[in-house]
Amino acid sequence: MEEIYHRLSAVNLWQGFSNSDETSFEVIEARLQHASGEIITDRRTVHLKELDTWLAEGSEDDEDPKQSLVLRLALIGCDIKTRVLKLSKDVLDSMLDEFNLELAYTYSQSCITNVSAIPSKGSQTYSFCYMPKLVAVWAQKHLNSRSSADRPHLTQGLIFVEESNKGFLSDNLCSSWNALLYHSPMFPALLFSMILSMQIHYEESKIKLKLRDVEIQTGQDRMADRKSEENTTAKYIKLAAQVDRHAVKLASVGRKSKMAEKTLAFILENTQQPLGGRSITASTKAHQLLRSHASLLQDRLSMQAVDIEFTLKRVQLQANTLTGIISRDDVKANLDLAESQHRDSLSMKTLAIVTMVFLPGSFISALFSTSMFDWDSVDPNSNSIGVKTMPQFGLYWAITIPLTFVTFLLYSFWLRMMKQQRDRRKQSFDQLSAEEKGDPDAIEMAKLRKDTEFRKKSSMPFGSW
Repeated sequence: MEEIYHRLSAVNLWQGFSNSDETSFEVIEARLQHASGEIITDRRTVHLKELDTWLAEGSEDDEDPKQSLVLRLALIGCDIKTRVLKLSKDVLDSMLDEFNLELAYTYSQSCITNVSAIPSKGSQTYSFCYMPKLVAVWAQKHLNSRSSADRPHLTQGLIFVEESNKGFLSDNLCSSWNALLYHSPMFPALLFSMILSMQIHYEESKIKLKLRDVEIQTGQDRMADRKSEENTTAKYIKLAAQVDRHAVKLASVGRKSKMAEKTLAFILENTQQPLGGRSITASTKAHQLLRSHASLLQDRLSMQAVDIEFTLKRVQLQANTLTGIISRDDVKANLDLAESQHRDSLSMKTLAIVTMVFLPGSFISALFSTSMFDWDSVDPNSNSIGVKTMPQFGLYWAITIPLTFVTFLLYSFWLRMMKQQRDRRKQSFDQLSAEEKGDPDAIEMAKLRKDTEFRKKSSMPFGSW
């Protein structure tokens, strides 16, 4: 049975991760007080010189008549950016060997999101993977020398957690529970599913608050109206990018919800349903209580899934709204630009007309470089401003006026041709649009046009096709 897990472990998704030189680590421990039946949790740091003593705690030779160690989980920080496990490889290998978790650890490196029961050396080990945020491997150590069968066995394991989430995870693991739950090896899985459920609630709440601000600025909130003059297109583009990030975070929340659902289903599958007539032992009571907690979390997760879907629809609505606002502002900007270009084109057209007025005369003046006036006949002592013209002066106007008229005539003819081309393109486009809409008259005209073209082609020689 172990062979399939060894084969799958060949796929290592942790490639590139390395171990640091740190030799100390944080542990969460829970002890059962025999007199009161209460669970006392503790958090402390274990250093390298204490490692052997710590590993020996909870063994058959180390039983305390007043209390029993029922849970110990080592927290190992991970730096995702630098891909470093903050514990030396020697210390890590020592704990994996002592807890019989080598196969569970290597198998967890082949999973992204999964929870599994893995047989190893005749015992059952467990793996919980939610990479890269949280990975855990654990097993329950059965001690035969327990003085009472109602005392839970020792559950021990390792948790690899992102450094930023280490404090949150540690605080939640330190909370004490009913002593019956520590009988089941599924108890750590219940803790992880509950932590995921709490994170789902916190993350979705933050998204909702930020989404409310976006709704206020876009006018989608019931208590506020959008004031377009207070927001620019650049501001809406930033809001659109923010909404896209909310959509990505909601996708991550949905993934986390699926993982929590899978974990709870795994718990119910691996806890025995009490049979009728069977003696009620502490283990049986533990399974009953664990199943009750898992069922309650399942109900909460189902409602959270509905809320996540609703929040996602709100995000999509805001994305569509912002897209419409940005598009409308772009259209307005394009219209302003088109109007500005139209004014510029009118100015250029005016300059072109003025140029056309003076161009023929300038051309003729350049052509007839000879003088048009008899300057030699001007009397300097006379008060008269009259100047006699040369014969070329009349010739100048005889040529310039007709040439100017011809120039304007050709320009008008060119404008008319351009207008006819635009009208033909518009008519073809309107005809095609009418045919797509199913206009009967347009379809009939299209058939008539095709028949006419076909008859024209049929009357032509074969080689002209």
